[in-house]
Amino acid sequence: MASNWTICGVCNFRNINKVSVVWCSECDEGLCGECREHHGASKLSRNHKTISITEYQKLPTNVLEITQTCQKHKEHYQTFCKKHDCQCCRRCVIETHNDCNDLTAIEDIVKNVKSSNAWLEVEQILVQMLKNVQRIRNDRTENLKCLQDQRVEIERDINQTRKMINDHLDKIQDKIIKELYANEENESKRIKLLLSEIEDIEKGISDLQGYQNITRQNASELQTFLALKKMEKEVSDKTECIQSVLKNEDMKIKTLALEVNKDVQNFCRADCFGSVSVNSKSCKVVIESNKNKEAQMMIPSLISKCIYDIKLSNKMQIDLQSAVSVRGCAILPNGKMMFCDYNNQNLIVLKSNGMHEFEIPLGTPAFDLAYFERESSIAVTSGYGSNVIHIIDPYSKTIKRTIQSSDTPYGIALNKTVLVCCKLGKGIIEVQLNGASEKARVSFSMPSFSYVAVHGDNMYYTNKDNHSVTCYDIHGNLKWEFKDKQNLRYPQGISVDNNGNVYVVSTDTHSVVIISPDGKRCRTILSIRDGLRVPRALHFEPTSNKLLVANEHKIAFLFDVS
Repeated sequence: MASNWTICGVCNFRNINKVSVVWCSECDEGLCGECREHHGASKLSRNHKTISITEYQKLPTNVLEITQTCQKHKEHYQTFCKKHDCQCCRRCVIETHNDCNDLTAIEDIVKNVKSSNAWLEVEQILVQMLKNVQRIRNDRTENLKCLQDQRVEIERDINQTRKMINDHLDKIQDKIIKELYANEENESKRIKLLLSEIEDIEKGISDLQGYQNITRQNASELQTFLALKKMEKEVSDKTECIQSVLKNEDMKIKTLALEVNKDVQNFCRADCFGSVSVNSKSCKVVIESNKNKEAQMMIPSLISKCIYDIKLSNKMQIDLQSAVSVRGCAILPNGKMMFCDYNNQNLIVLKSNGMHEFEIPLGTPAFDLAYFERESSIAVTSGYGSNVIHIIDPYSKTIKRTIQSSDTPYGIALNKTVLVCCKLGKGIIEVQLNGASEKARVSFSMPSFSYVAVHGDNMYYTNKDNHSVTCYDIHGNLKWEFKDKQNLRYPQGISVDNNGNVYVVSTDTHSVVIISPDGKRCRTILSIRDGLRVPRALHFEPTSNKLLVANEHKIAFLFDVS
């Protein structure tokens, strides 16, 4: 440990207690004002560099604790052993390092140490370490925010689901109460009609009783006899009326009963609303390192935008006028929009403001399209029936060439310089732009009306038959498959944003779903509340960050994605 820097070392040796004013690192002791003058004049110490005690005490504690003399032999360090990476005094060399060949004078080692490569390297490493820690902190902060956003989103979904359940229960409750009142009213009306008939019979019987009493009191025997005969016939008629009433269907005792639907009973037995899980994936933070004293390129970590952070804004509603069966759509780099009208067999082209520009008749159904900038052309698949892929020049509004296919082509996308297409019963097929050759990327029994998207080294396709989205690498190896029938049913159009988030049309739920890049989570970002009615197609344009979504009939929507 360093000497006590608060008192003068020279005076202390003479048992004089004086406060030091400067510190000599080479002597490893403090000096008072008087001793400083002698120290500066002495031949042995006049070249020693001193600093004020005020400045010296600013050094970190671990530096102040460093001693410049050997604690074992109480001598100054003179050499440095590179083999053992330690400093040595004269006696240390003799006792311990006599056989070491790599001994260097400590003076040579410490010379210009503050500008040495080793010092600069440590300085760079500290800078890098600080940046790495900040990067890790930012990653955790981002994850924390993502968790908060997810909690808000899930809470909103729970509340919306609860409201939907309440609204539905209110609706079916109103329905059954109306049915209850209607049944009561109907049966009451029938009973009241029967009561009216019974009252008429009752009145007739009372009249006969009164007629009999008057006849007994005032009529002659002959009149009484004749009246009796008449009364017997009327009594017989009344008896038949009473028997008829007893046989009437409305004489059955009517009761009202409630049989609760088993689905409602099962719902009441549910012991939880659902489940909330915590999923984990590998951290994407890349830290910098500086190994072997070689400067390494600093690569920042790119953290994908969480699907719960994605927001849609600036909604534009687009009127497709005469379109009756939109199956595919795309946004061109210049902002123009194109739509495949399947039944009308044409390609609809709109300006960036949504105004109708022109149509290109194809003579075959138009299912899906892909734009390849290199040729400034559009590839359009026919879907069921014609088995062709048209290559269209949108500027001359003509079909440049037609690629014949042995199997029905549905969804189509561009992978660099080749087309990737969903072919019925075959799988995902790679097609040369000139149609000269085809190559199976993934072979399987592809269902009809499937769509495909390509992002980086991944291919994604939709399967309406099992309500799934599947991801393969470009070599055809399965990476993941996503299924969630509550949120994704009858998936159709598919596209991928710059962060690898997958946008999918869920036709049966009238919604658009975002799937995370790892295929483990999803979020409904558009629904029937946003105007979706049987949506079929969508396209994400990566340059402008715009999302185009098209209903099957006449209406489409354009959003800014942030």
